[in-house]
Amino acid sequence: MQKGCKMSNNIIFKTIKTYNHPYVYDRHTNSLVRLTDDEYQELLKVEKLELKSEESGVIKKYQEFGLFHPNTVEKIENNQALLIEQYLKSRLTQLTLQVTQQCNLRCKYCAFSGIYENNRIHSANRMTLDIARRSIDFFLERVRERSDITIGFYGGEPLLEFDLIKQCVEYIRGHVEGKQIKYTLTTNGTLMPDDVIDFLVENDFLLNISLDGSKTEHDASRQFANGEGTFDTIIENIKKIGEKHPEYKRKIQIMTTINPHMDLGCVLEYFKADDAFATNSILFNPMSEANLKERPNYDVNYFRVRNYEYIKALFYMIGKVEQKYISPLSRSVVGLTERKSKQLSEHFALPSTTSHGGACKIGVRRLFVRVDGSLFPCERVNETLDYFMIGTIDAGFDIDKISKIFNIGKLTADECKNCWALRFCVICAGQIECENEPSRANKLVECTKSLNQSLFSLYELCVLKEFGYSTEGR
Repeated sequence: MQKGCKMSNNIIFKTIKTYNHPYVYDRHTNSLVRLTDDEYQELLKVEKLELKSEESGVIKKYQEFGLFHPNTVEKIENNQALLIEQYLKSRLTQLTLQVTQQCNLRCKYCAFSGIYENNRIHSANRMTLDIARRSIDFFLERVRERSDITIGFYGGEPLLEFDLIKQCVEYIRGHVEGKQIKYTLTTNGTLMPDDVIDFLVENDFLLNISLDGSKTEHDASRQFANGEGTFDTIIENIKKIGEKHPEYKRKIQIMTTINPHMDLGCVLEYFKADDAFATNSILFNPMSEANLKERPNYDVNYFRVRNYEYIKALFYMIGKVEQKYISPLSRSVVGLTERKSKQLSEHFALPSTTSHGGACKIGVRRLFVRVDGSLFPCERVNETLDYFMIGTIDAGFDIDKISKIFNIGKLTADECKNCWALRFCVICAGQIECENEPSRANKLVECTKSLNQSLFSLYELCVLKEFGYSTEGR
């Protein structure tokens, strides 16, 4: 498998070779073509700039079929940027209120635990009812073209402000007509007396509870402020929900954070063996590594488990293993591969102005409001950086800031214009390490990671297709 990213005489492509066959990916048409060995060797020379493209018979041959068109990309700019301002006026989708920055837990890997550079830590700051109402008003004024909306509550631990959440739901109920409302709440699951549970059920909240597997694995990281484990309390609360509201319990999503304090194999075995979670969606999320003071130190067993589950997912995709044997950990591999395969079926030429696809509709998809009424693209960005603050509920959206974040690709415009993996790149500004705002140098670090992942994904897809993989009927 060849590595690297080269521009070949202004014709941009990437050669790939599996154990069985050589291929070429043509960026302009987004096409993956199987080659003969001789064709591969010649294109490899062109790619290495050892042979001019105009002297290549292979290039000329495939140009007759529409491939190997000279690079048409002249400008790196997100084509959707012009639509964002209109979306922000009337098509917001989800509002997330940070009702508190406090938490009753002190989890070892928490984003607010102090293990990240330039990030906030837990504090007593909380959202007032006035700011909550004005945030809701701000959101509702900008959902005219939406038939359904989502409103979420976030922390810290949001259930520390249960009374405020109740007041918000009551306020929303009195100010929204003709729209379907979905409520979401992400909680550590420790603060759930009967009145809280009944309220969540009555209002059909999508409930996300953090649980990192068995008692040993969970309590290794997720602890109360006094150092005691939280597993027993959470399990008791989940059982209580199941006894009082069995149908609702089945819809709870379990959020598991992959971290170096757990034995990943034991975590998977726990969820597999415990029938209490048989109907629940279990989502595995990795720790964010951007701005970590120390890189997570995973042991050898962690990588063995990951690789084993990954291999099972590959066997499933070629029809050798039944779906029931695929763990929640590796289901994302299946979904990502299907998206990549479908993406390669879209053979449209790149326009002269384009960009990578990492930026979501900033502020539109998941508007996050900090306790003080400041606006952010989502709850995942560093809320201490002014760079990510895209407005306030009083002043409105800062379109210039939104445009800057949306067009993070401009930091590396020259590289992007000539990168074979431009179509696959999904770098988000939030994943780039920075002190004040993302720099070109730090963006290039993420570019290298993205490039390697794109190459691996293409190689993986080629191998899978050689063994009969297809998205049809899936």
